[in-house]
Amino acid sequence: MDIKYAYYRSSVGYKIEGKTDNEILTAGGGTRSISTFWHDGNFNPLDYVPKTRTLTINGTAYDLSANRSFTTPDTITRLKGGASGSLVSGDVTLAAGSNMAISQSGSTITLSSTDTTYSAGNGLTLSGTTFSLPVTTSGSGNVVTGVVQTANGITVNLGSMPTSSDLANYIPLSQKGAANGVAGLDASGLVPASQLPSYVDDVLEGYYRSADGKFYKEASYTNLVAGETGKIYVSLDTNKTYRWTGTTFVYITSGAVDSVNGQTGVVVLNKSHVGLANVDNTADSAKSVLSATKWTAARTISLSGVTATAQTIDGSGNVAIPVTAVPATLLTGTAAINTTGSAAKLTTARTISATGDGTWAVSFDGSANAASALTLAATGVAAGTYDQVTVDAKGRVVAGNNLVRSYTTSISGTATIGHNLGTRNVEVAMYDTVTFYKIDGRIKLTDPNKLDIEFDSNLPNPVSVTVTSKDL
Repeated sequence: MDIKYAYYRSSVGYKIEGKTDNEILTAGGGTRSISTFWHDGNFNPLDYVPKTRTLTINGTAYDLSANRSFTTPDTITRLKGGASGSLVSGDVTLAAGSNMAISQSGSTITLSSTDTTYSAGNGLTLSGTTFSLPVTTSGSGNVVTGVVQTANGITVNLGSMPTSSDLANYIPLSQKGAANGVAGLDASGLVPASQLPSYVDDVLEGYYRSADGKFYKEASYTNLVAGETGKIYVSLDTNKTYRWTGTTFVYITSGAVDSVNGQTGVVVLNKSHVGLANVDNTADSAKSVLSATKWTAARTISLSGVTATAQTIDGSGNVAIPVTAVPATLLTGTAAINTTGSAAKLTTARTISATGDGTWAVSFDGSANAASALTLAATGVAAGTYDQVTVDAKGRVVAGNNLVRSYTTSISGTATIGHNLGTRNVEVAMYDTVTFYKIDGRIKLTDPNKLDIEFDSNLPNPVSVTVTSKDL
């Protein structure tokens, strides 16, 4: 047979020695025949590694002719894998999460855990996180009366809900010091002034002047006191009290007579108070009355409602009262009235006035001539000079405006000029803006607000054009 390679066991493993037929295989320096090497069939070449095979780790090659041992270093420079869910070859990348911090100092990498703080808003939802908060209770009952946060959690204070019978013994806060409710008490156990009617503690002092029916702060009647309903006003000069009706001060009477024949206060009249100290209580029919030629004291008789001359009478004779004037309201029938009389002036002065386009007023009592300036009503047109005015039926200027008379621009050659004069009745003046010579050209009045200008040759300089309206 042709054996290219044969294997034998030595102290260091199996080696290849023979190459050709009938060659003797030496084993460890000896010789053996092929038949003695290949004996009971328990040798399988697939269970052995040829000596030419090597293993390379981190760039270092190792042959497999002998046993080998390797020590893994502490530093991992490369991870390898490839199966699903395992690492693949490549550098290791460390990424920090929300609660992990990574730092490196030299060749040392440090992973530090950090606490996570959760802040609740309207509600706190922690998915996949265990969360607990110690809650303790204080007191007893079925109502929470307060919640207190402590260093270790929350303390809930408990109480009991008041019953209907409990509430019946209390007044709602909304009724205290409110309309249709009850009055409260201050620190002194008294009803505060803010819950009392103003007239209870509002008594104002001042001086009442009967001439105008007003109340003043000073006796000199300088500063007025504003009237208020529900307050009492005391006049310091008379000690009389008044109240405000909303329009005037009204005297508050005490029930006593203010004055009777010079007597004030609660007066009990007797004969001496009215000058009848010598009068007895005998009836006229039972006493003798002496006759007299005249009265002891003369009296004056006058007429009211008419103009008359008062007369004095003492009983010694008849008197007549001359009537010089009778109001027309008292006259009836067809009696003649003398209207030829005259008076120095009117009893009551009258005001004469005028309204409309002019206003005028004067006070006149007939005692002298009266004059007053007439003020004309403004038409709304500002004072000034106008080219055109609008006049109403009374000849008053009610509107005015000034006409636009000219329009000026500059051109550099043949041009169309638009203006705002609104008329073809215009005058056109042109001059060279450098030499100031007057220039002529062909002018076409295209429409009331536009004209065309043409020249026979090119213009050396810009030309100023002024269009003036000739309409008045």
